[in-house]
Amino acid sequence: MKFEFKVLNDNIRLSDELKLHISRRLYRGIKNKNTVFYVNNVETKLYMMVSKGDIINFEFDKDRDINWELYESSLDIYYEDDNYLVVYKRDGLLSIPTKAEPYSLFQEVIYYLNNKNESTDISILNRLDKDTSGLALVAKNPYAASLMSPVHEKMERKYLALCKGIFEAKDGTIDLNIKKSDDSNKRIISPLGQKAITHYKVIEELDGNSIVEFKLETGRTHQIRLHSSTIGHPIIGDKLYGDGLNNKLYLLSYYIRFINPFDNKEVKIELDKNKLLDK
Repeated sequence: MKFEFKVLNDNIRLSDELKLHISRRLYRGIKNKNTVFYVNNVETKLYMMVSKGDIINFEFDKDRDINWELYESSLDIYYEDDNYLVVYKRDGLLSIPTKAEPYSLFQEVIYYLNNKNESTDISILNRLDKDTSGLALVAKNPYAASLMSPVHEKMERKYLALCKGIFEAKDGTIDLNIKKSDDSNKRIISPLGQKAITHYKVIEELDGNSIVEFKLETGRTHQIRLHSSTIGHPIIGDKLYGDGLNNKLYLLSYYIRFINPFDNKEVKIELDKNKLLDK
């Protein structure tokens, strides 16, 4: 893949300027591959100085080593271009494989791209919990991933959930820090945790419960599940933060919107709200 940037600063090292344009992971990758850099079409070392308006060029292609078993599975694709995919993750499927559960959306996307002879160095930008279904944005290469970082600032995400009970306040904001529990995989509310902000709005009341839209301002693990439970309205089917009496977690990633950094066009995908109850 070819990369090109215009230098934004005067009298700055090439290495420092590059770090303003690409992710740390991608920067480490291009350094380790002994990539050749050109500034205004002249080969330039990373320690050399560049000036505002200079044009940086380099090429870098790296496929991820595939260490997980690939398996055939048809992807439900809602959007695709040269750099991004928006796909549907089924509930019960991990976003990323583990040794205990070696099947995931990650492998299904790689299988799909491998069959198209495309790069497999992918990143799932909004990793959904195993039991959460819905839209997931995949970057097809490290550069595309770096341009969408940080994801919570570059992508608008909305979720639908069937929550227990009737909300007294029909909309509001939950601003409670979240940290990992010391003795389990659960998350807890703690002033020592990371900032976590969730906006909510009740969409419909159904048989004594509420269908609620959640909009994330941050992206902490289990954020919606923990926040909704903390205010007294756990998601139906949540085995960690609710009673888990239902076999399904009624949480759906139903809306994604972002500006494609390669052409500055809006990409907006929205699922039918009824899909929540079809889980």
